[in-house]
Formats: sequence, C-alpha cells, structure tokens
Amino acid sequence: MRSLFILPIVVLLIGGCSLAPNYVAPENDLPEESRDALSIDETWWRGFNDADLNEIINEALERNYDLAIAAGNVARARAALGLARAQQYPNFAVSGEGKRTWKRDPQDSSKFIDADSFGLSGVLSYEIDLWSKLSDGKKSALSQLFAMEATRETVRLSLISGAIESYYSLLALTYSERDIAEMLQGKERAYELRKSQARVGALTELILSQVAANLNGTKAQLIEIKRQKEAAQNAFFVLLGRSPKAIFENGAKLNDRFPSTTLPSAHLPSDLILRRPDIKAAEEGLKASNYSIGAARAQYLPSISLTGSAGFQSAELGDLFKQESQSAQAGISINLPLLSFGRIGAQVDAAEAAKEVAIAQYQKSVATAFSEVKDALSRREQAAARLAQLKEQTAYLGRALKLTREQYEAGYSDYIAVIDAETDLLAAQINLNAAQAENVAAQVELYKALGGGYKVDDEKD
Repeated sequence: MRSLFILPIVVLLIGGCSLAPNYVAPENDLPEESRDALSIDETWWRGFNDADLNEIINEALERNYDLAIAAGNVARARAALGLARAQQYPNFAVSGEGKRTWKRDPQDSSKFIDADSFGLSGVLSYEIDLWSKLSDGKKSALSQLFAMEATRETVRLSLISGAIESYYSLLALTYSERDIAEMLQGKERAYELRKSQARVGALTELILSQVAANLNGTKAQLIEIKRQKEAAQNAFFVLLGRSPKAIFENGAKLNDRFPSTTLPSAHLPSDLILRRPDIKAAEEGLKASNYSIGAARAQYLPSISLTGSAGFQSAELGDLFKQESQSAQAGISINLPLLSFGRIGAQVDAAEAAKEVAIAQYQKSVATAFSEVKDALSRREQAAARLAQLKEQTAYLGRALKLTREQYEAGYSDYIAVIDAETDLLAAQINLNAAQAENVAAQVELYKALGGGYKVDDEKD
C-alpha cells in the first residue's frame, strides 16, 4: 500500500523533462544597420491631417469583414490555449448511478433474481506530465495564439493601408471627373460658337466636324470616368464593411485635397523591419512547431495517471447516505505503447517536417520584408519625382492652351491646334490626379512595409 503513494512522488520528482528540441531563432543575413533612431506613431495616418480619412479608418476597423474573421481566429486560438492549460490540472467530476440487474436463480433456472445498486461519488483523475507532453502542448498553443494575434495585426495594417489608398484613389477620380466636366463646358460653348461661324461661312464643315467629334469624345470620357469612380466607391464601401443597403444609399465623404507628409529616413535599422507582424507570426509558428515535436515524441514513453473516488454505494436507495455505505478508492494507471504500427513515428515525422516548413516560411518572410521595404523606398522616390514632373508639365500645357487660343483668335492658327492643346492638357490633368494618388500610395506602402506603428526606442530588449 505504501508503494502506491511513493511511486507518484518519485514520478513527480523526475518528471517535467521536455523532449522538444531547444529552440534557436534562425539566423538572418541582414543588411548593415543604421544607427539612426526611428519611431513611427501607431496612428501614423493622422499625419495626413484629414478628418474624413480618420473617420473612414475608424469605420473600417469597426466593420471590416476580414478583420472580424482574424479576430475570430484569435478567439479560437485563445480558447485552444485555455484547453491546453486545463489539461495540466486534475479533473474532478461527480458520478451517480442507479441500476437493477437480473440473473437466473441457481436453485431454480426458470426464475430470475433481481438486485439493485445505487451510488454517488466524486471522481478525481490526474495525468502526471512526466515528459512535459502537456506543458509542450500548452507552449505550442500559446505560440499559436501569439501567431494569430500577429496575423490579426497584419490584417489590420493591410486594412488601414488599403483604406487610405482607396480613399485617395477615389479622390483622384473625383478630381478627374471635375477636370473633364470643366473642360466639357468650355468645349460645349466653343461648339455652339463654331456652329454659328459655320452657318455664316466663317468656318469649314471639316473643322466643325472635328470640333463635334472632339466634344463627343470628351462626353464619352466623362461617362467612363464616372463609371470608374462608381466602381471604386463600391469596392471602397465593401472594404469598410458597409451593408448592401448602405452601399446603394450612402456617398463617399472625401476631403478636397491630397496630403503632404513627412516621411521616415531612408536609412532604416534592420531590427525595425523584423518587428513586422507577419514576421512575428512566422516566428511564433516556428516556436509552436518546435514544441509540437516534444509533444509528439512523448507519446513513445509511458503516461501515468492517478485516479481516486469517494462517495456512497448501497443496494437500497434509502440507505445510500448512511455511514456504512461510504466507500473510497485510489489507484494509479500506466499506459505504455508497445506496438503502434508506425502511428507515433508518423506523428513525430510530421511534426519535424512542419518545423522545417516553418523555418522556410520564417526565412521567406524576412527576405520578403526587406525586399518590400527596398521596393517601397524606390517607389516613394520615383512617385515623388514623377509627380513633380507632371506638375510642371500640366502648368506648361495650361500656358500653351492659353497661347494657342490667343493665336487662333488672332488668326495665326486654325482651331485644330486649340483642340490638340485641350486634349493634351486634359490628359496631363488626369495623369497628374493619378500621380497624386500614387504618391500617397507610395508613402503608405512604406509605412506598411515597415510594419506599421511602434516606437523603436521604447522596445529595446
């Protein structure tokens, strides 16, 4: 009897030995770091100084479907962690039974003897975590929770970035719609004037036809830009998580200008990029797979469980709670797998293969992150340079159109030159509007590539 209680004590003293490999973070071949301090505010988009944009982002964070799905996955991972933690503690239950059995009377085989049995007891069971199988399972679940939280942050960052880009793309289309409408009004007035000139023979039919064709082309251009704007607005509302009814009834509230922002330094510390949520998710996934190996390996070894119960057992329901009906029992069970026909080995192999995949995914995430940052820096530089050139081009073409009209009115050129100058200016204005949106998108992409908002100096290890 004494050995029954000594064995669990010995097991507890030698238990807790994890079979999981020692976790070592993969080495990364990182570029040389800059010593420049850099911090990005968590609400960096407020630097655009656009109250409408701030309202839009708040709406997206509250209603977006993808973010709601990511939050649900976090809740599931948190519940899985709670289950893994609970597995480490004893399980207590209350069991009650009442039954009647029949068997043939040994004195008279034609008759049955019945017997009643009633019981009520508390049952305690506890698996000793001898090889840290349960502990490794908990650690794996914890890392999976961290990975899901980081994934949710990735979705959140993508949502914010996408909302900003969609917002200013829609603004660019609004600008283009306005520019085309203004140009169209001038062309309609000019067409009416040219018709009057043609009636008195001051303008040839060829010129009038060209003016009319150019007018119709501009009308068609306005119809197309309105179609693009409506499609962009509908996609924007889906991103915000608005209902189908709201998509049909609500318009988009936009500011009337593009922002001017202060951008981060081009010299960025490498550890800043390693804080990206997708890289965090990849590393936590690697940790989870590492602990899963230990839990899989532990299945090769014996598992020991302690059981006990105490309560009442009686043949008569009325006697169930009498002193003489009290009963108790305690025991220990050992389960040692002898022949699993490769089941455990296959699970260990699968866990080890999953870790190799996780290592590759982590390294790929790091490489992708630095590539995206480099691309974003280049895109930002090129977008700013292109925008400056298009601003100059539009200014020159506006001046050229004014001079061309003056030359036509003075009789030094025909009206085709005016049509060409108007077409060139309108095309440049549309390109400029798109470049304005592209310049903002390039800035947003850089913030996204850096992993969003956090302060480097406050997070030193």
